[in-house]
Amino acid sequence: MTDAVSDVAHSNREPQTSSMVSPRYLQPNLVVVNLCIASRKRLLEQFAELITANTTICNSEHSENVPNIEQIFATLHDRERLGSTALGKGIALPHGRIAGLAQPVIAIAKLENPVDYDAPDGMPVWLAVCLLVPAEANDVHLNLLATLAAKFDDDDFVHEVKETVSTTEIYNLFSDI
Repeated sequence: MTDAVSDVAHSNREPQTSSMVSPRYLQPNLVVVNLCIASRKRLLEQFAELITANTTICNSEHSENVPNIEQIFATLHDRERLGSTALGKGIALPHGRIAGLAQPVIAIAKLENPVDYDAPDGMPVWLAVCLLVPAEANDVHLNLLATLAAKFDDDDFVHEVKETVSTTEIYNLFSDI
């Protein structure tokens, strides 16, 4: 796990409730199994496309600030340039804050073939969970990162995710957190 995400996962003293990752943040149409991509950059592009095509991500009060594919990709890419969001165990947690979001959005991709992601353990990534939050949602962002990072510390959970073969199975595992 990266130091920053690990620190959040282990130092956050607020209890993590099941409402932290909820169906209102994760929708079934934002879960992809056997995504065929060849690079981290292409994965981030796919997340941007998936999220803009399958969600209502804007805040109606600020419709001029609706995030588009390019803004989402730039947010994720810029975050990766600060340091890899790979946690280890073949898992990455690309994330970022973006203006114009009405609420957090989570998208999940289980990859057909693992890709290099500059992970701290050197393992290629086979699972990526993308998290976008409204620009001003600092506490929500940290709490969701901590909740997800804690789940990925659980080897049984990781094994269960790795064994899944359908989008429904993955959706159910994550919506039950």
